[in-house]
Amino acid sequence: MKKIIGMVILFLLLASQAQAISEGENLANEKCGSCHLMGQITKEKLNRMAAPPYWILGKKVKAVSKNEEEAVNFIVDYVYNPSEDKMLFPKETKERFGLMPSLKGIVTEDELRSIAKYILDNASK
Repeated sequence: MKKIIGMVILFLLLASQAQAISEGENLANEKCGSCHLMGQITKEKLNRMAAPPYWILGKKVKAVSKNEEEAVNFIVDYVYNPSEDKMLFPKETKERFGLMPSLKGIVTEDELRSIAKYILDNASK
C-alpha cells in the first residue's frame, strides 16, 4: 500500500511539473514568439525574427546570474524596464534588432516568471 501511495504522489508531482513547463512554453510562444525565435526553426520564423532566439537569451542570462532566482529576476526587470546598460549582447545585436520595448501591461509578472523559468530551463536545448 505504501508503494502505491508513493507512486501516486510521484506521478502527481511529475504531472504538476510537466503542466508548469507546458504553461511556460505556451506563454513564451504566445507572448514572446512574435519577435523571438521559439520552438522549431522554420524559414518563415527566421524571416520574421525581430529579436535574438530565446535559447541564446537563456544562455546569456544564466552566464551572468548566480542562481535561477537571480536569472528570473533579471529577465522580469529587463522585460519591464529594458535599457542599453542591461543588454547582454554585443552592440551588433542592438544594431540589428534595436532595444526591446517594455512589455508592462502586456505580460503579467506571474506570466513572465513562468516564461523566464521555461527559457532558462530550455536554454541549452
